[in-house]
Amino acid sequence: MGSKPSTPRPKKETFDSKNPVKPQTKRTKDVKSENTFAPHEVPDDVDKPDLNRQDSVSNRDLMISYSHQDKEIMAKLRESLEKNGISVWVDVVGLTAGVDFLSKIGEAILDAKLFVSLLSTSTVKSKYCQDEVALAYISQKAIFPVAIQSQEEIYAIMDTGMKLQLASLEWTFLNPDNFDEGFNDLLSKLKAELEFQAKEAELGNQVKERLKHRQRNFQRQKSDLLDPHLSEHPDVYWDKFYKNRESVEFNQFAEDFQKYYKDDLNKMYPLDDQTWLINNLIEEVIMSIESESKHITKKSLEDFCTVDGELQVLWQRVTSYAQDMYAMKDVFAMESTVRVDAIENLGKYQSVSVIESLRDLLRNENANTRAVAAVSLAKTGNQDKSTINVLLKCLNDKDRLVREAGCLALGHMKAKRAVPRLLHLWRNDFISHVREAAQAALIQIGGDQVDKAMHITKVLAEEIRLLTEEN
Repeated sequence: MGSKPSTPRPKKETFDSKNPVKPQTKRTKDVKSENTFAPHEVPDDVDKPDLNRQDSVSNRDLMISYSHQDKEIMAKLRESLEKNGISVWVDVVGLTAGVDFLSKIGEAILDAKLFVSLLSTSTVKSKYCQDEVALAYISQKAIFPVAIQSQEEIYAIMDTGMKLQLASLEWTFLNPDNFDEGFNDLLSKLKAELEFQAKEAELGNQVKERLKHRQRNFQRQKSDLLDPHLSEHPDVYWDKFYKNRESVEFNQFAEDFQKYYKDDLNKMYPLDDQTWLINNLIEEVIMSIESESKHITKKSLEDFCTVDGELQVLWQRVTSYAQDMYAMKDVFAMESTVRVDAIENLGKYQSVSVIESLRDLLRNENANTRAVAAVSLAKTGNQDKSTINVLLKCLNDKDRLVREAGCLALGHMKAKRAVPRLLHLWRNDFISHVREAAQAALIQIGGDQVDKAMHITKVLAEEIRLLTEEN
């Protein structure tokens, strides 16, 4: 992960191998977030949720995320939707204070077909609303931004991640003084998406086809708006700077990229985030190169820009990569309000982008984030070479929590390639919790190599103990 200025590290959470991440059971007032990716400034007067919530989550068409300061127009929107046959989950009635309402919100997002973000200046200040949009984004929900204030007012204070996740989507505007006009526009969009999903379900290829459909729509909507240099494919960009060259050193690539897209980067990203984004982009590009070379090739850049077999515009691919990374940070960071539910439900929304982003999080400078990413990667079930490689690197991490998480992840995945490293940790790590995690992982992996090595080690340890006692 690209380096960023150091920040105070939070107190580490106790790591339980049976339950690596402790769920939050109480939603409290936000504090300023330690954020190694893109710092939000969370105001002291952020939203507090109502404790009364709608209990039934399943079989709902739509979930509404909103600021409780906008509850009156939310109630009107909900009532109008349900009158038109769209079932809605929203956090206002039915639950008692003892219910884990954070989990209910995550469950509602994952189970609903559609996600509406009711946008106002209050919404974009709320860490909870930011996290809910991010979870909807990485779980590949059909997101409908519905603004009750002007886009200019909202954008002025919207954090970079939320802006990226919502910028490419078509917004609907609800004017409280002319509610019906905006509502009818929204209703037609929601019904069209529900019909589209129903057809996809019949074909049995729901997620993949919907994503391709949206990507094509995005390309059509944006292609006429882009400046010429933003519409360049990677081969055009490469020939402009490095024609007749097979490779370029990655620092040179970073410098050229930042100069060429300077104005566009400045419009969207704070300066520190630009450094973070470009460093991670380069790491992602060179991951496809088998050697340890720190050079970028034309082919590796084209591979990065190829999605579902189609070569994308370079700037568009970088933007979608940034969207994924910001969303993953918001969902999986230690201060995230939806982190636990996201980890527990990774199987519901596995995607290439989620897996790639989790691998990127293993390079984050915050140890807690690296540990969470390791556990989350194991839960995806993905066992390709790149995933195993980045988890093996966790076993060399300077932080014991990350080493422990890496052991447990590799054991869960039954990664036989990890056996030599796990045996080394089991025998030599100076932290007992790491040795225990390595042993648990070895037992999970099993096999003749493990049995033989563990037997020999135990025999030697017993002989050493006896010799010590004799002396």
